Amino acid sequence: MISTVGAALVALVILVIAVLPAEFGRDPTGLGQALGLTALSQASDGPADLVPDGRSGTSGADMPSVVAEAAAYATEQRTLTLAPGEGVEIKALMAQGQSFVFSWNASEPVHFDMHGEPPGDADDFESYWRERSRSASSGLLIAPFDGTHGWYWKNPNSGPVTINVQLSGFFEKVYRP
Repeated sequence: MISTVGAALVALVILVIAVLPAEFGRDPTGLGQALGLTALSQASDGPADLVPDGRSGTSGADMPSVVAEAAAYATEQRTLTLAPGEGVEIKALMAQGQSFVFSWNASEPVHFDMHGEPPGDADDFESYWRERSRSASSGLLIAPFDGTHGWYWKNPNSGPVTINVQLSGFFEKVYRP
């Protein structure tokens, strides 16, 4: 019985000295203000903002966290066989801001160039990623402009190379020019 009464008294002291000043701004003893607890009750009059620093639903460099797409989600898978010295291209027709996740692998290392071209101007292309002697890659492409976006692979080997490529995301079509 004595321990129960003692625990109740300790709880009452904590309530009066800490909880009332911190949660409700009521400080009957003055200790809450001396300890800085009354400032906690004034920190916010409403619920905390779920998105910090005033940006609504964005993260990173002002990129949206969620983007609704009018286009249907699609997956394309292709297998290409390149003879020695042969090059091949795969392109996706996309609107600016559309994206796809990609993965490709080759049976032997190949040269590749991932790039994009604006509509109607195949000579004005922008390379995103070039490498020699790579046999696999994966990532995310977000179209920086309307047009075609994809890869050019070249087989530098003395024998044939098989490339398997998969794209999943938002695009109008995938084709081999």
